[in-house]
Amino acid sequence: MLYIESLSTDPEFNLALEEHLFFNKTDEIFMLWQNESSIIVGKSQNAMAEIDYEYVNENGIKVVRRLTGGGAVYHDLGNLNFTYIVNRDSFGDYVGFTKTLRDFLGSLGLCAEVSGRNDVLVNGKKISGNAQYLHHGRLLHHGTILIGADMSHLEKALRPDEEKIKSKGIRSVKSRVVNLESLLHMNATEFRRRFGTFVKETLQPHSYSLTKEDEESVQSLKETKYSTHAWNYGYSPQYAFHKKQRFPGGGVEVYLDIRDGVICNAKIFGDFLGDAEPLCENLCGVTHSSESVFKILSAYPLGSISPEELIRCFL
Repeated sequence: MLYIESLSTDPEFNLALEEHLFFNKTDEIFMLWQNESSIIVGKSQNAMAEIDYEYVNENGIKVVRRLTGGGAVYHDLGNLNFTYIVNRDSFGDYVGFTKTLRDFLGSLGLCAEVSGRNDVLVNGKKISGNAQYLHHGRLLHHGTILIGADMSHLEKALRPDEEKIKSKGIRSVKSRVVNLESLLHMNATEFRRRFGTFVKETLQPHSYSLTKEDEESVQSLKETKYSTHAWNYGYSPQYAFHKKQRFPGGGVEVYLDIRDGVICNAKIFGDFLGDAEPLCENLCGVTHSSESVFKILSAYPLGSISPEELIRCFL
């Protein structure tokens, strides 16, 4: 088994790295990695239905889709992630894949247990969520470890308006969570160092550093997939969007049908002064993103309501 520690905290790079290692190596692998502030959505989820889009953008929180299923999770530097890539032809064994983590916590005096299908709990609260991806005899298992994550970001970023988006995607299940630093008095940097040492002593893997070829391949995959709107948002299942708001220039009510991240139908109602029909026609075929929609709003104004105001009705 190879032991890898990613030096990057870019979620787009790290998820591209997982995919690169999964498909381009034959060795079994254990990897530790951390991401800057980001939301990582499951492969089958509707990204827009999992997040507070305005909050995420205002706070510079990246939204990135991963290969595995399951629910959306919040990452920052107070969270540590671990990945196993093994040669196996079946899903499951969450107990086995979390054993090293649970044994490490046990060595620190904490009793950790697997709960439900894929969570690890300490004192009845979730400290780790896990997910898997299987392809042609190769299995990827990864999990989070909450150590000192920003709980305000975690709560607010993953708090969508369920009346706004009617999604056909898989929704996240809310759980009671706790940061391990409140139980261990250990920050994420120290936890990573000590957990890495424990893994090496327990699994006895061979350390591996990324080659120039690895780096170039991962960077290419990041740019063509994990940094793109098409993957992170456009891969979402079809959904309906509805939002209304009142401005000094009148009330506006927006209805959108979204397929593959692209607006395929738009209806706008309200008591504003202006004709919404040209705007609706030109919104069709546009990606449901702030940049793309704002360009159309600027080209086809709605009465005296500014594009800066109106964009709030579309996100």
